[in-house]
Amino acid sequence: MDSKNQFQFDSTQYRLIDFGEEQKLESFGGVVVCRETPSALGIKGDRKVWDTAHLTCGRDGKLINVNRVWEGSGKSDWTTRFGSFEFELRQTPTGQVGIFPEQATNWSWIHNLPMELSGLKALNLFGYTGGSTMALAARGAEVVHCDAAKSVVNWARSNARRSGLENAAIRWIVEDAMTFVRREIKRGNKYHIVVADPPTFGRGPSGESWKIQRDFEKLLIGLSQLTLDQCSMLLFSCHTPEFDHHQLASLVNDTFTVKTNQLESFRLTIPSTSGKVLPSGHCVRWFKPLRNGVPS
Repeated sequence: MDSKNQFQFDSTQYRLIDFGEEQKLESFGGVVVCRETPSALGIKGDRKVWDTAHLTCGRDGKLINVNRVWEGSGKSDWTTRFGSFEFELRQTPTGQVGIFPEQATNWSWIHNLPMELSGLKALNLFGYTGGSTMALAARGAEVVHCDAAKSVVNWARSNARRSGLENAAIRWIVEDAMTFVRREIKRGNKYHIVVADPPTFGRGPSGESWKIQRDFEKLLIGLSQLTLDQCSMLLFSCHTPEFDHHQLASLVNDTFTVKTNQLESFRLTIPSTSGKVLPSGHCVRWFKPLRNGVPS
């Protein structure tokens, strides 16, 4: 893979140009996109730069849960790169494009971990388009990528092919996250690495419902049964205002056997070229520290 300094977004591949008034202006692979973000509520943007947008995305009406409407012109083969990873981008009805740039800090963290991942079994729940899956697979981990949407799993698989990881040890699973965890417990399967980036709300392929405030603690308890004393790495993030990184850290500490001073918790952010920093979720992560070259 690329060197440490190269494993990041090049400015031609992604930039947060500005944000304000519940919107953000970003450049993905040279296509400038204006779309909504609740994190920019009450912040003033530099409206002089917003006319550069090639694409705008907004709600079709006043209701919260309606599909978004895209206007403008993009690219027929729209992609962006992060290090050696290539992501196909699309204009989706939810307003997403296929990559969460704030997760770049976690992909770099995985890339630079001072431990051997080859042969370790990793589970990536709510895996979306595969950024964390590719970061783990590129380090030699054997990854199970699970998401409830078949189209998104196919999208992630395509990204892996584009990134030269078509022969990596990745299993692609379309299933509700809670259902998959319960089945893995019954099968007696174990994982060394667990990654999850759950949404606030979601639906499984068979109509299962997910609510983070109701279900996240139960999910963590199930995941702790899948790791037990084999756990080598944890990475949890979310974009739910009611869950901050202090609460995430408390839940992880209560569920997994990790030392508090080894658990890193922080707010996910994206710096803009205008000098402002956009809050973009919360994260906790941990890995088993090495002692004399081996996990302690």
